[in-house]
Amino acid sequence: MKVTTRSSYTVRALLDLAQHSLDGRPVRLSDISEREGISHAYLEQLFNRLKKVEVVRGRKGPGGGYVLGKNARSIFMGEVIRAVEGEEKLFLCTEDTPEGEGCPRYPECITHLLWERLSQRFHQYLNSISLADLLKEAESLEKGGDKA
Repeated sequence: MKVTTRSSYTVRALLDLAQHSLDGRPVRLSDISEREGISHAYLEQLFNRLKKVEVVRGRKGPGGGYVLGKNARSIFMGEVIRAVEGEEKLFLCTEDTPEGEGCPRYPECITHLLWERLSQRFHQYLNSISLADLLKEAESLEKGGDKA
């Protein structure tokens, strides 16, 4: 998976949703768009991808909007970023594809081990950070606490 502005916007929007969905009340994308400075149309694309993996649920009609699809402790950033970015490899030289898109020196080149291990740690880290963890850090920052 690669990390682009799509990932950044998704995490920001998801945090906003979690912070403003008090008592399970739906949050409108237009409100998230206004607070986060992300276009409404772009948020619709991102949230459609998050709905497919049940990170969020949409509610239609008056008073509708989005709510978390599961508990914030069960939503991990690896899952979120994979949902919007796909399963692409972080570094092409860590794979040997039948289509020949990978590094032509794989697996003989010793540097691929560096990129492979970095990619593994990157995925492990993202899969260990939950939305609840980020909410706790955000709360700490708002109170003037130190960053984790």
